[in-house]
Amino acid sequence: MLKFVTELFKPNAPKAPLPITSETSMNFDSREVAPFLTQLANNHRFAFPEDIAKAIGDAVGGIPVEDTKRWKITADFDGQPILLEIEAFMDDADAVDLTFHSAQIVVTEIERELEAFADAIGT
Repeated sequence: MLKFVTELFKPNAPKAPLPITSETSMNFDSREVAPFLTQLANNHRFAFPEDIAKAIGDAVGGIPVEDTKRWKITADFDGQPILLEIEAFMDDADAVDLTFHSAQIVVTEIERELEAFADAIGT
């Protein structure tokens, strides 16, 4: 009986992050990267590290044309740990392709945010 009671109050083992299985991407003007990532971070299903949108938005401006930079982020999606990799490829001086790599359920939600963002800016 005592063992049962102690098991009740034992902390749960941390969950393993969902594996990266899918990707989605969109082309942005460099100045749109931070606003999009802020919109994504404001989605109630995500819990990102603080200031990640600003950090990536600021870094994108320093990527040389035809070069790539990649960020590996540990975050939460619906309370489940996830791995999210964001890759930025500079197409042009002010154009960047952002590719998001994560679990399918996460990528599906990112695609919804990408569509909403594109509609809001009129592309």
